[in-house]
Amino acid sequence: PPVPPLDVRPGDRVAVTGPSGSGKTTLLLATADRCRETGLAAGFFGEDGHLFATTVRDNLLVSRGDATDDELRSALNRAGLTDWLDTLPAGLSTVLVGGGAAVSAGQRRRLLLARALVSTFPVVLLDEPTEHLDAADAQRLLAELLTPGALFPADRAVLVATHHLTPDIDCLRLDLASGRVISDA
Repeated sequence: PPVPPLDVRPGDRVAVTGPSGSGKTTLLLATADRCRETGLAAGFFGEDGHLFATTVRDNLLVSRGDATDDELRSALNRAGLTDWLDTLPAGLSTVLVGGGAAVSAGQRRRLLLARALVSTFPVVLLDEPTEHLDAADAQRLLAELLTPGALFPADRAVLVATHHLTPDIDCLRLDLASGRVISDA
């Protein structure tokens, strides 16, 4: 059956949980469509987002072409990539030869998250943003993503599709396996 979209409001923090194939991505895409229909700009950042064989800078500017280098560095820092950036021979100007093949799966996921952090969409939809990260980093990052004002400003709506969410993270949860909305922690 079709997955109905969610109605989102500024500041919403929602975790969509469920096993593979339960419709998490479909729900995010339907919600993005609903936002566009109502005139609300939404950015969908998929788990299979593309990294281009160009500079780190250009890979981040995809989501907002007027971002400054300081804003890009801040996004990389918040995504946990400061140490990685410091090891690159030309910093933001380093070319990712081979695009996504130039980085580990975890670095790729963090770069895609940094791309989302650079964006200014009022609604941000993140599909499995912590996949390929170790469990502790993944839970810390999920907590920050779902806490208003931590990684994203409090007035932006953030919806995250994930397989795993610890019960101590305070947000609205939609469990697709049971079809239930689970109240805040």
